[in-house]
Amino acid sequence: MLALLLSVIMAACTVCAESEVSPPAENSPGAAVYARFNRVETGVFDTVISLTAFAASQEDFDRAADEAMSLLRSYHQLLDGYHEYDGLHNLWYVNHHAAQEPVEVPEEFFRLLSWCREQWDQGQRKTNIAMGAVLSVWHDYRMAGIDDPQHAELPPMETLQAAAQHTDFDSLILDADNRTVFFADPLLQLDLGAVAKGYAADAANAYLSQVMPSYLLSLGGNVYAGEAPMDGRANWSVGVQDPRINAGNLVNGTSDILDILDVHCKTVVTSGDYWRYYVVDNQRYHHIIDPDTLYPSVRMQSVSVVCDSSLLADFLSTTLFILSYEDGLQLVESMEGVEAMWVLPDGTIQCSAGMAAYARSLKSADGGK
Repeated sequence: MLALLLSVIMAACTVCAESEVSPPAENSPGAAVYARFNRVETGVFDTVISLTAFAASQEDFDRAADEAMSLLRSYHQLLDGYHEYDGLHNLWYVNHHAAQEPVEVPEEFFRLLSWCREQWDQGQRKTNIAMGAVLSVWHDYRMAGIDDPQHAELPPMETLQAAAQHTDFDSLILDADNRTVFFADPLLQLDLGAVAKGYAADAANAYLSQVMPSYLLSLGGNVYAGEAPMDGRANWSVGVQDPRINAGNLVNGTSDILDILDVHCKTVVTSGDYWRYYVVDNQRYHHIIDPDTLYPSVRMQSVSVVCDSSLLADFLSTTLFILSYEDGLQLVESMEGVEAMWVLPDGTIQCSAGMAAYARSLKSADGGK
C-alpha cells in the first residue's frame, strides 16, 4: 500500500513543494482574515489535482474550488480522446467522425486547434497534434506491456512507419466561419496530450484570478501559481522532481525534489521520461515520441518551462524535450518571458539565463542574488 501511495504521488511530473506548514496569514487591522485551505481530487486528466489557496472562509474556498474543479472536468471531457460523452463533440467524437464530414465543435475546442495550427505555421513542428496514429500505436503497446510485463514488446518499425503516413498537419482542415473540423486523410487522428492540461490550467487561472487570486493549482506536471501567498512570503514554492528518484528512494528518506522554483503569477510545466513509460528488455520507453525517429526521444530526462501561459509552457516543454539542448536554448532565448531548465541524459542540469530569477539552486550559486 505504501508503494502504491508513493506511485500516485510520483505521478506528477512537477511536484508542488508546498507541504510545509506556512506561517499564519498576515492581515491588516480591520481587514478580512484569510486562511489557507487545500483541496485534492483525482480522476481528471488522469492525474492528481491539488488546489491550495487563501480565502476568507471555508465556504468561500469551497465555492471557488468547486467551480474550478467543475471547469477542469469540463475541459477533461472536451479534450478526452478515449471516451465519448452524450451530446458532446469532443476529441473522441472528432477522431471518429471528422473523416466522414466536417464536425462542428465547441468554441474552446476550436480555439485550441487554431492555436496549434499557428504554432505549426510558425515552424514549431516537433509537437504535432496530428501524430495521433503513431501515438496510438505506442499507447497500445505501452498499456499491453504494463498489463503483462513479461511479454512487453516494442511496436514494429513498419507499423510505426505506416502510421506516420497519416500525420500530415495539413490534412487537418479548420473552418473558422463554421467552426468545423474535417480530416482530409481518413486515417488521421489527433492527440492533444501535449497541450490539453495547459489549456485547461489557463482556463482555471482565468477564473481563480478573479475570485481567489492567491492560489497554487497543480495538475500533475502543470502548475499555475497565482498571486503571492497571503502569509508574508513573496512567492509560492514549486518543486521540480528528480527524474531518477523512485518510490524506494523515498521510503529510504531521500528527497525527490531536484530544485525549487519560487514563483507567483507564473506557470511551471515539466515534461519527463519518468511518468508514462513501460520497460522492454530492461530499457525504459516513455510517451514523448520524436516525430523524426518515431521512437521515444532520448535527448532529455526532463524539461521544465516557466512563463505566463500554461498552454505555451505545456507545448514548449514537449518541444524542448525533443529538440537538442542547443536548439532548445536558442528557441527559449528567442521568446520573451520564457525560461527553461533541462535535465540531460547524464543528469547534467542546464538552465536559460533568466531561470536564475526562480531556481533556488541558481540563487545559491550566485550568492543569493
